[in-house]
Formats: sequence, structure tokens, C-alpha cells
Amino acid sequence: MKTLLLFLFLAVGQFALAQDEPGYPDMRCWSIRNNDTSDRYIFADTALIRISPDTRQPPADTLFAGDNITVTGVAANALTIRGLKGPWLKINYTKNGHAKTGYIWQGLVSCRELRRGDVKFVLGIERRADSVIGSGKDKVIRQRFLVKLKVVQQGVVRAIAGFITDNDESANFCDGKVMSGMGLSNVQHILDITFSGGACGVPSYDYYFAFTKTGQLIRFPEKFNVGDAGVYYHEETFTFPNEKNGKPDSILWKMTEAEAAEETDKNGEPKYKVTASKSATYTWDGVNEKLSGQAGK
Repeated sequence: MKTLLLFLFLAVGQFALAQDEPGYPDMRCWSIRNNDTSDRYIFADTALIRISPDTRQPPADTLFAGDNITVTGVAANALTIRGLKGPWLKINYTKNGHAKTGYIWQGLVSCRELRRGDVKFVLGIERRADSVIGSGKDKVIRQRFLVKLKVVQQGVVRAIAGFITDNDESANFCDGKVMSGMGLSNVQHILDITFSGGACGVPSYDYYFAFTKTGQLIRFPEKFNVGDAGVYYHEETFTFPNEKNGKPDSILWKMTEAEAAEETDKNGEPKYKVTASKSATYTWDGVNEKLSGQAGK
């Protein structure tokens, strides 16, 4: 189902985005607008701050992963690094107790500001990671991104993990949330990173990570959901130990696919007929910090 959906929407979506996407298509996940003020972190391990939106002037300052900045504007100048084309941003920041203003290339800035206490979870796109599907006349470039998640505490990068997005259409938006350990032993936080297309027929992916009490950042399985109102849906869910019907040190995965039937409910909405259903259990070993099991997607 996942592969079929990709082929159905990839070619059409790429054409639509090429025509309609304003600004910089590689930078959609940042959701930074010219007139908005947005608090972010430095994503790069080391980032040079300039006095103007170009590289001709010597750096005015150096900031590091997890440092706080406030984006106040978007410059017209653009730069391409690691396959990502994006603009310079005007920012406010504090260095050695002094409030300052400068410019930074957008790819060095986090996509979101996520934190819990003094622990910052710095989410950003490292580079393009395109792949090729098919060959010859049937060859399609599958546009993808390498995403990194860094855990920064007291100015030190404690852990790094990453993943490659499934496709370009599902990278129109990204968001994230930091949850508790969700009842899993030896886990401080569960992070849910979402990449979505925000439209019917475009899958939304949730990428999960566990940040353990020993400071390890461990990739967990992802899930995806997609549907077209009144036509079909594919839904995947996770149930953690501290949720209803949860089991100790287990993550319960369930998948349901359904198609719209001819009948409608009392509100005139189509009823759905379930066409496929699967379930599986992942088992968490909190001592060795390993997750075992396979959902069999």
C-alpha cells in the first residue's frame, strides 16, 4: 500500500509543486515567513553569523547547536548548500550577555523549537537525499531529505540521530512534540516528529525517537496515515504502556485500511468498509535499550 501510494502521487505532486510552491521549495518545513517573528535554535554544530546576507564579509560571531535565536526577517539573497537552496535570515541573538543582530543562512537554523526543561531537541534538515526509482524512460527522481535530531543540554550535544523522509510531497510541513517516557522503562522522553503534505492523498509520517535516562537517542519505528475524504483511508496507531489498553514495556501497532461504501450515515457522510487490518507488538528492553518486533507493513 505504501509503495502504491508513492507512485500514485509522486509524479503529479512534483509537477504541482514545481508550478505552485512559492519561495524556496527546499525550505517549506521551516514555515518561516518574511514578516513573522519566530524563535528557533541553531541547528548546525557551528554557525557563522554575518553582518550582511552574504559570505563576502568576515564572520561577526560564531554560534553553536542549541543556541537561541529569534528570526525577524527573510533577506532576498539566496545560497545553496548540501543541495538545499534557501535564503538568509535576519536574526536577533545574545552573545556574551550582549543583544546583537546579524544574518544566517536558513539551513543552519532548526525547523522547530522543542524542549523539555533544560534539554533542547534540535530538529533540522541536513541535506537533500534524493534517490532514483525505476530506470530508462520509467526513471523517477524521488526527492527526499536527510533529517537530523540533536539533543543539546547546557550547550553540549549529547546525542544525534536521523532519518530520511519518504518523499517530497510529505515534506511540505513538519512539526514535533516531546512527550514523557510513556511508561517505557528507562526512557525520559518520546519524541514524535511529523512530516506531512497537508492535503488529501498525501501521506503524513510520524517518526519516533526515545531519549533514554542514560542519554541515548534511539530510533523507534515510524507510522503513516493517508486518506481521501469520502474515498478511502489508511490509518496506523501506536499504543504506549501508559495509554488505555497499553501493556508494560510494549508498543502496540495497529493498521486499518477502509474504503467508502455506498451507504451514508444520518449526517450524509459516507460509511466505510474495512478492507484490511493488521496488528503487532514491539517489545522494549529497558536494560539493554533495544526495541524488538516487526509490524510487517
